[in-house]
Formats: sequence, C-alpha cells, structure tokens
Amino acid sequence: MKVQQKQANAGSTIICALSTILIISLIGANVLLNCATRYNASSKQVKGWKEALYAAEAGGDIGFNEVRKICSSPGTAFSTSGSGSAPGWTPSPGFSPVPTPNPAGATTTAVAYSSGPYYLGQSNSLQTMVTVDKFYTDPADAQDFYRIRATGTARLFGIPRVGMDDRMDGSTRGDAWLRRIDFAYNRYKTTFGDGDNNALDPTDPKTVSAPQMTRRIELITVPITAFTGALKATGTFNGPGSAGLIDSYDSKNGAYTFVANNPASPYYSDSRNGDVSVGTSNFLEGGPIYGNLTTNGGTVSKSGTSISGTIDNNVPFTIPPLVKPANPSGYTTLSSGSNSITPVTATGTSLVPNWYVVSGNSSSLTVNSVGGADTLVTIVVNGDLGKITIANHVKAKIYFTGNMSVKASNVVNNNVDGTSPYLSRAGQLQIYGISPTDGSTQTIDISPPGNVWATIYAPNADMSLTGNPDWFGAIVVHNFSGNGNTGFHYDKEIAAIKGIAIDYQLASYVEDVR
Repeated sequence: MKVQQKQANAGSTIICALSTILIISLIGANVLLNCATRYNASSKQVKGWKEALYAAEAGGDIGFNEVRKICSSPGTAFSTSGSGSAPGWTPSPGFSPVPTPNPAGATTTAVAYSSGPYYLGQSNSLQTMVTVDKFYTDPADAQDFYRIRATGTARLFGIPRVGMDDRMDGSTRGDAWLRRIDFAYNRYKTTFGDGDNNALDPTDPKTVSAPQMTRRIELITVPITAFTGALKATGTFNGPGSAGLIDSYDSKNGAYTFVANNPASPYYSDSRNGDVSVGTSNFLEGGPIYGNLTTNGGTVSKSGTSISGTIDNNVPFTIPPLVKPANPSGYTTLSSGSNSITPVTATGTSLVPNWYVVSGNSSSLTVNSVGGADTLVTIVVNGDLGKITIANHVKAKIYFTGNMSVKASNVVNNNVDGTSPYLSRAGQLQIYGISPTDGSTQTIDISPPGNVWATIYAPNADMSLTGNPDWFGAIVVHNFSGNGNTGFHYDKEIAAIKGIAIDYQLASYVEDVR
C-alpha cells in the first residue's frame, strides 16, 4: 500500500499576501498623498479667504475714518500728501476736492477719491485699496452721503489649483470664481471693471503678479446731525432747577401740553424723549428729566434722581467747531444796530435762501415773510446778537460771531406748531454760534420773562437759562446751566430738520459677491 504525500504551498501563500498588502499600501499612500495635498491647498485657501476679508474691512475703516474727518477736521480730510508709510488720496479726474462743510447749505460738487495700496499682515502678504465717493447730497439741507468701496487681497500660497471644476466661459463660473481666486488674471476687473461697468475691457485681461484671493465690500455712511436730543453739552451740565423739568412733545400734534406723567394720554409716548447728553462727568440735576441720560465718566444712577429713561455713564462724544459760512454771490450787507428785513422773493429750498450779512453787532433783527409765503432767510451777524423777531411762514438761520444776551420775551417766533410745510415752530428759528478762531468761549444768556421757540447750536458757548422761561426746541452748547423754574421741551420734529452734521455713521455694509 502506497502513502501519497501532500505538497507544501505555504511559501506561495505568504508571497501573495505580501503582494496584496503592498498594492493596498501603495493605493492608500497615493490616496493619503492626494488628500493631504488637497487639504493643504484647501486650508491655505480658507486662510486666504478670511484674510482677504480682514484686509477689505481694514480698507473700509480707513475710508470711514477719512469721511469722519469731514466733520472733525475738514482741513485734513482726504489729504493728497499722505502720512508716514500711508499713501495719500488721489482725486478722480473731473472731480473737485472734498470741500469744507458749509453749514449754510451751499451746493457742493460730486467727488471721488482713491487711496492705496495699503500693505498689511505678516511680510505684507495682505493689501487693500479704497475708494470714497460722494454719491448723494440731500437737496433739502445739503447733507452729504458717502460710499466707501474697499478691496482686500491676500497672497495665495501652495499649489495653484482648486477643485475639479475650474471652467470659465460665458455661462459657467467654476471653483476659482466661487472662491475669489485669481491665478493669472484679475477675473473681477476683467468682467466688471470698477464694479459699475466702467473701464471694462475684456480684450485686455488684467494680469496679477502672483496667485491671490480678493474680496470686496461696500459701506454707506450717513451724517449724524446735532439735534437728535433735547440737550447736548460737551462740558458741564447743571439743570434744570428743582422746580423745572425736561420733557418732549411732537409738534405735528399741535402745541405743547405736559403729559409726561399721564400714561393715559395719546401723546404720552412722545413726552418722554427729552434726552440729555453730557460729554464729561460733570452732571448736576435738580428737576425731573423725562428721557435718557448719557455722560462720559459720570456716576449718575437711578438712586436719588428723577430720570425716567436709561442712564449710561460711558458715552464719550465730541462736537466739531462751527466754521463761519462763506457768503454766496448776491448777498445783501446790512449795517450794525437794528434791522428790519423783507426779502424780495420767497425761496423754495434751504440751498438758496435770502442771504444777509450784518456788518457788526445786531441790537434787533426783524424778518418779514414775502406776502405770507414760506420764506427762507440766512443772516450772518459779525458780532453780538440781540432781539430777534420772525414773522409767521419765515424759516430763519441766524449765525453770530460774538455773544448773545437777551430776555426770552425778546426772542419772538410767530410761527405755529403743526402747520405745513414746517411742522416745528422751534425748528423755523435756528440760531448758530460760530466758534471763535482764537479758542475763546462765547456766552449765551437768556433771562426772564417769556418763553422761547428756537434751536441753538453753539459748540463753543456757555449758555445760562435763568428764572422761569420755558424753552421749546433743542440746544447744543459747551456748558449749560438752567435754574429756578426753567422748563425745557424737546420737539421731536426737530430731528427731521437735521441741521449741522457733527459726525458720520455706517448705514449699511455689504460684500460684493460677484
């Protein structure tokens, strides 16, 4: 009987297993290498994507800061010389430089400015370009609105590649476009030019020196005007007296009535907006304030006070000085002393008022309407200001360079609350104290008897309101003092008058996603 022996196949099995493992390992290594490569590229693109937005927002801040200088330091706004390593601003061809703000409402010229590049980040890997243009001027009050456009660019490091879809034709936008990547050409400029289809030249592609990611933002700035609250004092505030008060009303509903302690009144919600803002910690209060209070470093609390609204002791603010308005062509010069003015024609907008200049101190001004029609008048007094009388249907802006001392009964405003087109009686008499160029302080003294319907903007004036006058309107001064039975009533319709721009704020922020 023969015994059959089995063949030994163990060695061949090991070789097959090792070969399989080797093949799988090679496949895995290749997949890992591709994943790591794509991950590194993607992570660098994510980093560049974020940094491009940071750069664009930095450019937006640069432009916004320049717009704010129009109010705070107009002589330095949009300087063409630059400062340090920062480039200056270049006006676009055909546009005029940004003018010094004209508080009288003179027409201004459209303007566009550009600046950059500003280099940011480590090794200057980021840069931003900024353009600012004045795209709108309100014809009613000559307030300017500005648009800021900023482009942020981040260097793109790593392999110049994106996803599987990088097609670019008339109807297709691939991954490079989606991620705002420019490998060789600036795709945005080639397609859209400056964003408004200007300088569009597809036959001459805009090349880039190195791969980059680019994002664009647009900001709209609007002016902040002076009369957004009852009383603003950049220095000290002392008032009202213990028998006085500060509240508000809305003249569209007619004449003022005290309802701040009557929740059942239909006008109750309009009565508690007598807001007070103080630019320092120096705040003293006697009577109640039906509104909000802000100070800069004060210690005011609800305890022991009569303030109906919120209290915030950490709100710094500044008020720019008021420059003397330039006289337009065709103005009329009046002598010092007493003057009675009857304009030849009524005018339709505050951009073209009847304009008068008093050569020195004014002891008395009387302004008559033109046949009972709405009449707009601007008067510049090169000296002290005394008695004022304006007829019904007269809207007057009165500037003065000196001081003002008058009884409340000698500031006569014959307009009527709630009548069209100007609902606010107080808003139709606007008094402006021109800031002294030598840094001195003006004084405004209002004494009894009588009441006053007017607004005052005098950022370098110390104002005292004594005795028992009631003031209807709004006040912006340096130091304010009101004692005795002084009452102050803010007309909410004055906010619509706007008046002098004291700063700018951002109204919108969008990213251009094209």
